[in-house]
Amino acid sequence: MLTTWRAGAVLARVMVLAAGLSLTASAAGCHSAPRPGQPAGHPVTARPGRSAAGPAAPSPAAPSPAAPSPAAGRPAAAGCPAAPYGARRYAPGSSKTVALTFDDGPGRSTAAILAILARYRVPATFFNIGVAMAARPWLVREEVKGGYAMGDHTWNHPHLAALSAARQAAELSQASAEQRSIAGTMPCAFRPPYGEYDPTTLRLAQQRRMGVWLWSVDTLDWMVKGPGSSNSVQRIIWLAEQGGALLHPIVLMHDGRQGNPATVTALPAIIQFFRSHGYRFVALLPCGPSGSGSNPLSARQ
Repeated sequence: MLTTWRAGAVLARVMVLAAGLSLTASAAGCHSAPRPGQPAGHPVTARPGRSAAGPAAPSPAAPSPAAPSPAAGRPAAAGCPAAPYGARRYAPGSSKTVALTFDDGPGRSTAAILAILARYRVPATFFNIGVAMAARPWLVREEVKGGYAMGDHTWNHPHLAALSAARQAAELSQASAEQRSIAGTMPCAFRPPYGEYDPTTLRLAQQRRMGVWLWSVDTLDWMVKGPGSSNSVQRIIWLAEQGGALLHPIVLMHDGRQGNPATVTALPAIIQFFRSHGYRFVALLPCGPSGSGSNPLSARQ
C-alpha cells in the first residue's frame, strides 16, 4: 500500500509540474484542456470504477439513465450564462487564484466540509451526483443556501465516453433535474466522471449552459479509506500543496456518499497553505464573454 501511495504521489506531482510548464504568464483562468479523452495520469481512469463514492447503483425511485425521459435530451432552462465549448483545468480570475472542488457528494463528510468552508469563509464548487443528491437532499439545500457553486457530475457516475449520446444526455439532465427539484436551482458547471469525455459530452454540456471543468491538482484523497493514518492525511495535504507551482490551480477532492474523513482533517491545512501563499479562493462558474468566472463567496478571504 505504501508503494502504491508513493507511486501515486510522484505521478500527481509530475502532473502538476507539467501543468505549470504549460501555463503562460498571461493566463487568467479560462484555459483549454487536452483534446477529449482521458486526461493522462488520472489515477481513477487508470483503475476504472474506482472513486470516493464507489460504483453508484441506480436509485429504485429514479429513472434509469439507460432509458432517458422525453425531456432528457433537451437543454436545461436558461438559468446560467452561456457556456463556452471545451473543458478547462485552471481556476478563473486574475493574479493567483485557487478553486477547491469536491466530487461525488453529497455524502457523510459534506456537512463537516461545509462547516470548515464557512469557518474560513472560503468558496468552493460541489460536483454532485444525482443518486447522492436523492439520498441526502438536505445537504444540497445547505450547499445552495451557503452560496457555493453547484456542478453536475452526472446521475450515476458512468464512463460517459462509452455511452451513446442519448444516455449521456440522460445522465446530465437527470442530475440537473434532481438539483432543481431539491433546491430550485440549476448547476452552471459540469465535471465528467473520471475526467472522461468526448465531443458529444462537450456539446451536451454547452447546450445546457454548463461550463466543463477538470482539475490541475489531484489530492488522491479517494484512496484513503476511513479516517486514515496521520501519514495518509499528510499525503493529501502535500499533494494539494503541489498546486503552489501553478498560478490558477483547481484542486480535486471528494465528499462521496461513504464519507471522506481524511479529507475533512486535511482541509484546514490546505486552506491555510494557499491563503498564506497569497492565493484568492474562487468558485468555478462559466467564464468567457457571458460569464464572470466569479462568485459572491470569492470575496470571503
